[in-house]
Amino acid sequence: MRFSDLFPARSSLFRVVLGTLLVLAGLAAALVTVMARRQNDATLAGAAAIFSLLIALLLTIFIVPPLARSAKVEVANLDFPVEPTSGGGVFLIIIVVVGFAAWNTGNNLLFLVFSLLVSTLFVGWIAARASLRDLTVSARFPDHIFAAEPAPVIVTLRNTKRVLPSFSIMVEARGPSGETEKRRKRYAKRLLAYFSYVPHHAAAEQRVEQLFPQRGHVLIDGFELSTRFPFGFFRRRRRLRARNVDIIVYPKPEVISDELHLLPMYAGRNPSLRRGAGHDLFSMRDYQPQDDLRHIDWKATARSRRLTVREFTSEDERRITIVLDTRLPGAPVDEMKERFEHGVVQAASLLKHFVDERAEVRLVLGDEAGPFGSGIEQLYRCLKRLALVAPVLDGESQPDALQIAGRDVVGHDYAILLTAAAPGSIPANVWRTSHVIYL
Repeated sequence: MRFSDLFPARSSLFRVVLGTLLVLAGLAAALVTVMARRQNDATLAGAAAIFSLLIALLLTIFIVPPLARSAKVEVANLDFPVEPTSGGGVFLIIIVVVGFAAWNTGNNLLFLVFSLLVSTLFVGWIAARASLRDLTVSARFPDHIFAAEPAPVIVTLRNTKRVLPSFSIMVEARGPSGETEKRRKRYAKRLLAYFSYVPHHAAAEQRVEQLFPQRGHVLIDGFELSTRFPFGFFRRRRRLRARNVDIIVYPKPEVISDELHLLPMYAGRNPSLRRGAGHDLFSMRDYQPQDDLRHIDWKATARSRRLTVREFTSEDERRITIVLDTRLPGAPVDEMKERFEHGVVQAASLLKHFVDERAEVRLVLGDEAGPFGSGIEQLYRCLKRLALVAPVLDGESQPDALQIAGRDVVGHDYAILLTAAAPGSIPANVWRTSHVIYL
């Protein structure tokens, strides 16, 4: 691990101080060299020149690379409408060399070659501009997207030009990256599709797979079209505004471990005194049009000479409360956040497991308790909450989540608590009503 990774602020201050001292030392060496030459002191002038070369070498090693990286990042964030490729950089150097040679020698042939090269740039600019003109983009994302799982996206590029087709179009989605610096919002790009040819007054469609590596919220507020047509020397861009698309990336559930399959399961064991879809007889009543024909009691119908149906008692379904403690105790932040993300995945896995088991589940995140529910829609509601949950560092204002968990799960069938708290700090009422998983 580098020093700059551990102490980024100190590293930047160190580079600033070092750069200032080297520049001052270089100026002093240059001044000494000038004074030595005026006094015809060849030894002092040579020593000062060697010292200047050493200073230039130190600047090249320690100062120039970070400045070059910063300049590269800044230029990338500016997003100029035209960006030269590696071949375009070589082509520009050739143009400069030929132009300087033509101006220096006055050779008509060199002027002709220079004009041909410049006209090539002009033709490429016109062709790229025409290829990007009058294009519209639409993208359809699936309703449910899971982290680290390919999601199918349908991208449609429509060319509304009357005569000209479009060639070599790259479509990227743009959205804020969440990082700001000095009132400047940074944008992140995501490559969606590449279209080699789109006819005039026609549309091309591609089905591509997008991978979102992490859970969370992704906002797309525009598209960027770019092309290297026709020569590949420059990449010309064009931005399109779009309706904001909010994408929620769910944590991907995993297969739970074998020991969690041994948790108490009492689904359908206790009949209740209410009507439902159980097996024990509750009452007999007259048939109604919405009743199931399979529930008709033919013997009772024959005795009473009217259709009679059986009603059954409802069996209490299993209720599971999954509690995720969002507090992180005092520890290395990066390590605790990684453990918290593992806890989010575990909670998602438990939700999917119990929903598949047709249990009634509820998700408690810190001091926020959700309602009970079952089925796939309840699973997606809980996964959406898990996708947006954030850890709370110890010391920030938040009620005791463990006490809240203990109070909420009392009276229910079972609860599973996922927490980063230290063993021995779990309240007794939580231990009696919960299965605790330490993150």
